[in-house]
This record gives sequence, C-alpha cells and structure tokens, in this order.
Amino acid sequence: MLCALLVAGACTGGGDGDGDGDRDKGSRSTAQPEKLRKAWETSIAPSDDAGGTVWTGHGVLVRQDGGQLRAYDARSGEKRWTLKAPEGTSGVCGMSEKPNGAGLGGLFFTERKRGGQDRCSYAGAVDLADGKVRWAKRVGPRKGSGAPDISIGDEALTVTLECYGVKQFRARDGKSLGTRLKSDKACAHDVDHNGRHLAVREAPVGKAKERVPGWIPAAEGPPAHFALYEGADPEPVWRTKVDRVGDHLFRIVSDDPLVLSVSEEGHNLLRTYGPDGEPVRTIGKELGGPSSAPAGDGWSGPYVRGNTLVKSYDRDPALYAYDLRTGKVRWKKHKDGARVLGVHRGRLLALRQTKSPKGMPVPVLVTFGMRDGAERTVGRITETGVHTRLWVAWDDDRIYLHRAGRAGKASIVAYPLPRSGGEKRRYAAEPVPWDGATPLRKRGWREGDLRPDEVATACEAVSPTARKALRVYRKGMPPPEDCSWEERYAPSHAERRLDVTVTAHQPGGDGEPAVSVARKAFRSAGEEKNGDGGDGGDDGAFAGAHRLKGLGDEAKSLAHGSVRDSASGARILVRHRNVTVRVTARTEALEDGLRGEVPPRHRVEAAARVAAADVLKRLGADVPGSARRLADPAGGGTSEAEPVCARLRSEAARLAPGAEALDTTPKGGADGRVTGCVWESGDDLSPSLSVRVKAVPDSPLTGESAAELAGDAVTPEDGAEMRGLGDEARIERDSFTFRRTGNMNRRHTLTVREGNLVVTVEHQRWHHPPKSRLDTDVRRVARRVLSAYE
Repeated sequence: MLCALLVAGACTGGGDGDGDGDRDKGSRSTAQPEKLRKAWETSIAPSDDAGGTVWTGHGVLVRQDGGQLRAYDARSGEKRWTLKAPEGTSGVCGMSEKPNGAGLGGLFFTERKRGGQDRCSYAGAVDLADGKVRWAKRVGPRKGSGAPDISIGDEALTVTLECYGVKQFRARDGKSLGTRLKSDKACAHDVDHNGRHLAVREAPVGKAKERVPGWIPAAEGPPAHFALYEGADPEPVWRTKVDRVGDHLFRIVSDDPLVLSVSEEGHNLLRTYGPDGEPVRTIGKELGGPSSAPAGDGWSGPYVRGNTLVKSYDRDPALYAYDLRTGKVRWKKHKDGARVLGVHRGRLLALRQTKSPKGMPVPVLVTFGMRDGAERTVGRITETGVHTRLWVAWDDDRIYLHRAGRAGKASIVAYPLPRSGGEKRRYAAEPVPWDGATPLRKRGWREGDLRPDEVATACEAVSPTARKALRVYRKGMPPPEDCSWEERYAPSHAERRLDVTVTAHQPGGDGEPAVSVARKAFRSAGEEKNGDGGDGGDDGAFAGAHRLKGLGDEAKSLAHGSVRDSASGARILVRHRNVTVRVTARTEALEDGLRGEVPPRHRVEAAARVAAADVLKRLGADVPGSARRLADPAGGGTSEAEPVCARLRSEAARLAPGAEALDTTPKGGADGRVTGCVWESGDDLSPSLSVRVKAVPDSPLTGESAAELAGDAVTPEDGAEMRGLGDEARIERDSFTFRRTGNMNRRHTLTVREGNLVVTVEHQRWHHPPKSRLDTDVRRVARRVLSAYE
C-alpha cells in the first residue's frame, strides 16, 4: 500500500486528555471518538527519512531504512527478515510502489564500484515471504526523479532508465523481455508504469540537430505518439499521434477504466480513454500545473475505486466524486479539514485534526464512502513526542504509523481497522487547521460578511465573454482549479493568461470588523514597495493605480502595453464588503508574426473588467448588466485602422522580395482599431518588413484618453526625432556585425503618430545596407499608410 507523509501538527505534544474524567458522555460538545487501541508497537532504528515507500500485504510490513530493507510481521510486529544485498551492490536505492500478486517486490540496488561513484543501476525482485532476492542484474542507471522508476506486475518488472529508456524483465526470474522505449538524446519522452500497464509518450529527436550544445527545440523531430502496453506484451494495446509541444503524459491514474493524467496543449487534465486510445471524456477540473498534475499535493488524489474517482482541489474545501462513465459529479462533500490518505476496503481513509477538551490538536481517523460520501469515524490517534511526524501505511486489517519519540527513539505502531469503516456517529469536535494554516475565526462576523468557504469557487464565475476576449476560452474545457486560464501553445510563443484570486478577509483579532480589515488590505495594496501589496499579490502590484468606478464598493486598476502589442497587461483590485477580488490579465507575442494571435491592450483591459464583474455578481454584489458586456471602444478622431497587407503590396515586393504577407490583425476581434502585416521569408539573411497600425481608443480601465495614450506611444526612448511625418515621429536605428562573416545587419523602427493614430514600421536588411537607405524606405512606407486617412 502506498504510504503518505503527515508533517508538523499530525501529533500532539503532550496528550489529549484521555482519562475517563475528560469525557462527558452526555454532552455532544465535549464527546470524543474512541481512542484507537494499538495492536502492537515495535522499536525501529531512528531515520532522518520517516517517509518513503512502504509495502504491506502477504502478512508483512516492509520498509526501507537507508539502504536497508526490513520486514515485520503484520500481526505481531516481530521482525521477519532483513534483506541481504546481492553481490556487487551495497543496498537498496529504489522500490516499486507495491509488490505484485505473487508477493514479489521490485527493487533498485546501488552498484558498488571501486574507486568510482556508486550508481543506482541494478534491478531485481525480492520475495516478501523470506526476504530473499530472487534475481538481480545490471540494467543501467535509473532515471531517478518524478514517477516511480520501477514497477512489478504478475508478468514483468519494468524500469525507467536515463533519458526515459524503458526495459522489461520477467518478474519471476529476470529474463530480459526487451526494450520497450529507447533512450533519446533529447530526453523528451514521458513514461509511467504501475505493474499492469506501461504508458509512454514517444518523442524521439530523430535527425534533428542541436541549435546550441545540449539543446534541441522540442518542436523538432519526428511525430510524437502516446502508446499503452499491457503486462509483458511487446506490442502496444494502442498508439496514437500527439503534438510534440504541449502534449505530455504524467501518470496512470487507473487501469480499469483507463484514466491518465495528461497535458493537452498545455492544459493538465484527467481523461478516460477508450480501447482505441482516443480520449473519451475529461474528469473534473483542469489541474493547476505540471507539479500538481501527476499526483497533486499528496492529499488531493485522485483516488479511484471501480467507476468512481474522488479528487479535491486548490482553493476548494470540498471533495468531489465523479462517475467515470459519465464524467458527472456523483457527490460533493465539505472536507472539514480532512486529509485523504487513500482507499481502504472501498472507502476513503482520511485524517482530520480536531481540538480536544484540553485544547490540544488530536488526529482523528475517518472514512468516506466512495459511492455516497457518507462519513464514519474510526477513532483518535494519540501520539506523543517532540517530533510530530508520521508516515502512514495500511492493509486490509491494520493501519501502521511511524512514531517519533523523545531522545531520538522511534517505533512502528499498528492499530486495527474495522471492516465496517467505523461508527456512523458524527462528533462535533472543532477541526484544527493543518500546517499552521489560519483558522476560521468564530467571533466578530457581522451580517453580510462572506466566509472563506463561501467564496472558494467564486473565481470560476468568469464568463465566456471575458475569456473569449482574452482568447483563453476553449469549448468544453472545465474551469482550472487555480482559476488561472492560460494558453501557451495555441500557437507557441503567443501567450495569454487570466488569473483571478478571491480573498475573504476575517475579523481582526482585536474585534475589528472584517469589512474594515478588507478595506485596509485594499488601500494598502501597492503602497509599500517591498510588501505584498496588502492583499497577497505581487510586490508593488498596484503602485500608482487609477481609481476605477462602477465595480464593487471600491476598485482600482493599472494597465500597460506597447503600441505594437508585443505585450499587454491589466490589473484590477476590487472590494465587495469583506472580500477583495484581484484580476490579472496579460498577453505576450514573442515574434512579430504572432501579434495577430494576441488581443490588443484595450481588449485585454476590457476582458479584465468583465471578469471582475462576473466574480462580483457571483459574490452577490449589485452589478449592472452592462458591466458584464464588452464595451465598444470609444475616443479619438480615428476609430478604424485600414488594412495594410494589400495596400503595401508594391512596397513590400521591393523591400522584402519573395516574402509572403502575413496579416497580423488580431484574431477574435479588435473592434477594427488594430491591424498589421508582416513580410518575411524562411531565409535568415532575407530582408523583412513589419507594419502595425492602431487607432488608439480611450482606456476602459484607467480613465486615460485616446490622445494621452497615443501621445505616450512616441517618446524619446523611441529614437531620434524625424520631422515631416504626422504630428510627431521618431526613428530607432540598430545594427550589428556578425563576427564570423563580417556581415552587417541594420534594423530601423519608425513610429509615427497622427492624432490618435499610431503607425509603426520596422525594416531590417543584411549585407551592409546604407543607413540613409533604410531611413528613406521606412519613411516611404509610413507615408503610404498615412495616405489612407487623408
């Protein structure tokens, strides 16, 4: 059974009041669950690592202690055996997650080398009945991080080696079954295996060359595939094509039905798969990131039994149970601080830390029904000692705890687990937060205040209107658990992101109302350069913010962006009663040709404002309907940017011969205010031309007028003044010489403003072009663009 690690606060420091006088059986407010009566306790050698993998089953408990492996009788706690390392090795350096049905466990051993560095490069199988190594052989250095590198099933022992090569050996005798996936110099494969299945993402580099020593772009190489193998079969059950960039495999969550933790174009999801390898449905919310996608935080799951999957999420106090056949929520239940350990006899096994009558935190073992969420209480765990640290393992009959005592002593304690899952009675003991988390205040709340649990999922209220405006909307995509909507691979290097954080402020310890606490947090945001903005955000995030009317009780905002829309951003902080809502929207196009893939600044601002209004509506604030619609841009004498690709056809043919025109007018809508075109070819030494035109509108957030924003687009930082163009114009001249060939490149960027219309022209050439020639060329292109507005 896989073990979990409980850190700091899982044990009491001095008892929980266990005597008969501490228990008032007639009072529900002071009643406590029965204390778990230990089946046995046995001393073990102290270890710096109280966690790690533990095996249970087949009548033993097996744990690793440094390079040693020791087994204890599950019924009595007596030591059964200590593993003797095979010849040529110095001890255990890795364990399979669990043994197979025949009682064989998979192990990695450290190879002993004379005068050299020891390596974890031997693999083998140990018999849990007697601790004897059935077989061991040198297989090559293991990968050493991430998902388990070794697993054992009834047919095969599977190992993941350096750069994600995968080999298999017959479980009973170590006979080689072949290489399932060859190591690749780019180390771009993904691998996971659990004894029954081997899942891989094959992404061989093929003949792709290194751009710089040690680096090959992830997008280069043959097509990538997902493949699934079963047991020792050398042929995959299925193999499907996937993208080289953005698609990844993290973990096998369940075998039957098959559930995989994957990334699809950068979106981390739990998905069920059919017999042909095609995804059937997405289960639950989008997961927060690569670090949480494979296994969550150790408490959040997912946990699977039959057709039920249970998961919890960041920011959300509930457990969710999903029907894997339909993807629908089977039940949802408040955890009340419970941390799920795993599945025991078809029920979730969990720990909840509660306050004893003497005020001490006491862990209570509970279970939840997988199908219905019904809670039962097993009993209290009463551990004493200075080092409050536990590992937890269990089998069908017992739960095993690591007990850290005084003076460096340690032991294993076993408690029986009831087959019923515990008593049905619920106890009213007050939950105590884990790991020093801020407890919910009992007093000081006033009418209209919102508690933290009430706002936990309010950020999910962001509408398709806001997400479409920022181009982070995908039909059918579930809400992200961290309320961060992001697109990084559609396409690559055109990034869009929307983050929403909702904070319910509690009453102050001195009786200060929660609304007053929230008001102070709002007003201090951005005032301190080295603070957290008073609201848990970025340093100085709202320094110099503008007052924003029409949202909540008070609101402020900031916005930034270049006239060429290579990067834009907007921030909003709004307070509704005792709740603050922080919205951050940002976009970035890392290449000229991708500027059509990101919305312009005024759309970014408008999307952020709609997102804030959506969340406020969910919180119960009075929000007019107009606030949840994208406002039409206003302001400025010019309200529409004329297309330039066709207009500049002859100029582009002369300045960038052979290059095709790429329209960079923003997709998804720019209200006719922005357009652009890029001409460049695949030849690195070919000239290029890029033009961007923007009829700048008033800011939807900051109150700045179109004239002010357009004026800010042309500054001394944009180069030398160029007269005779529009109201003002500046030109920036860059050049460099390639040392190996002596070839010179010049790049001239001209920015022109006429009223609220801003035109940017960039032209670059190789082969020692005269500076005056490029000046003349960009001036001529700018005049041609401006002539459309005469």
